[in-house]
Amino acid sequence: MVKVVVAGEAGTSVKESQAWLRIKEAEIVGVADSLSSLREILQGTEVDIVDIGSITDSADPWVTLAAQAGKHILCAEGSALSREGIGLCDQHNSVLQFANTLRFAPEYEQAHEQIKNGAIGKAGVIRLRRGAPASAKNVGKCIFHSHGIREFDWLHWTFGEVERVMAREVKRTNESGQIVHYALVMLRMAGGAIAHVELSGAEATEHASFELTGDKGMITHDSRESIPVRWSRGEQFLPTTFQGMDLMQRQREHFIRCVQKQEVPRLISRDLLAALDITLAARESVKTGQPVKLMHGGDEE
Repeated sequence: MVKVVVAGEAGTSVKESQAWLRIKEAEIVGVADSLSSLREILQGTEVDIVDIGSITDSADPWVTLAAQAGKHILCAEGSALSREGIGLCDQHNSVLQFANTLRFAPEYEQAHEQIKNGAIGKAGVIRLRRGAPASAKNVGKCIFHSHGIREFDWLHWTFGEVERVMAREVKRTNESGQIVHYALVMLRMAGGAIAHVELSGAEATEHASFELTGDKGMITHDSRESIPVRWSRGEQFLPTTFQGMDLMQRQREHFIRCVQKQEVPRLISRDLLAALDITLAARESVKTGQPVKLMHGGDEE
């Protein structure tokens, strides 16, 4: 039985708590709505995992506190992580994951497997889009962090290293006073594919889509369609179905198995750093108006 503390600003950790309650191998031993309450729980209670929910500002102090206490950390948003926090978790041998990764989303997980199995052949042009309603909590936040880091991580996981990043951003206030935020990121992958990632922060509803093309076929997904995933070869479209439990529960069950050393983490610190590098490169490209080259060491996945 792993012991879990659900942490985050008051009223923001309800979904996380509900997800843990559905897992029989886990026990919630505390709920912390401030850094001081988290510190108090860690000092006086046996804890294995700290699940950090949404944080308005930086999650670094929360991650630092949990990592220094030797706890394993699940962070609600990859956008809340920093290079320093990731490095600290490595230093203290803490398993660190971000909870909004697309690696556990059935559509993206299945597309990844199909691509690795050669379903589309050599990848060519890749298009991903993510749109979300304007939100007060995102005002002032970097759209590449808040909306794009999931896509960047999934692209790196599926297609390998990114060589070059070019980005453009539009941000303005419309007639009704709503902030319209849009960005386009173009990535050149080391394998030769070109990825276009559209990010929008002023949609009516949240939605996501992708179109993955290669020399042998294409896989498409649109969250607004009744058949969300289709795989085609030539003119033949094959609907793709999937079965799976709740996304939050799936990741937490995997996280428990990683903490117990029964599985290797699907997402490791090197992956987190790669996604963060792409995000920072997009910001730099917007600032300079020029493409940013990424240098990577090590082998591709």
